[in-house]
Amino acid sequence: MQLDYLINRWWILAIRGAAAVVFGLLAVLTPQLTLGYLVSLFGVFALADGFFSMGAGAALNWLTLFAEGIVGAAIALVVFVMPVTARVLIVEFIVAWALVTGVLELVGVYELRKVVSRAITKGEWLLGAEGLLTIGLGVLAAMMAASEVTMFMRTVGIYAVVSGVLFVALAFNIRTWPHAV
Repeated sequence: MQLDYLINRWWILAIRGAAAVVFGLLAVLTPQLTLGYLVSLFGVFALADGFFSMGAGAALNWLTLFAEGIVGAAIALVVFVMPVTARVLIVEFIVAWALVTGVLELVGVYELRKVVSRAITKGEWLLGAEGLLTIGLGVLAAMMAASEVTMFMRTVGIYAVVSGVLFVALAFNIRTWPHAV
């Protein structure tokens, strides 16, 4: 079954989560240093997340996951093709990415419920929590756009740490889901 693809690749979510935690800790502990690298790091993160999501979405025939990947890859492409524009619009990029990704994650939770014939209660809620957290980041980042840089970076960092922990927890929960559900 297609869900087996996701279960067998739980470690990809764990790596994504661990990378988010590392970035988040850097943003919280060294916000000024991290800001200098934010555009590039966000581009790399969006590209990697985009490719992982597109691959998983294609393998699972899961349109919202694939669309989430396209959004990440498109933003990464803009970051790398137009780096000066990306530096000026990084807050807007983060807001757009967070709002679209969060909504698509919530739609993904709904789609997962349709694919699974019986309830997978162990950790399933984590994807929904991640979607809500991501939308929250988008709203908060939009509200903080004009705020002090250190506070903005620490906010992004806290989001990244919490998001990373949720993805690692989701990965280890997916690992225990039954195959061929």
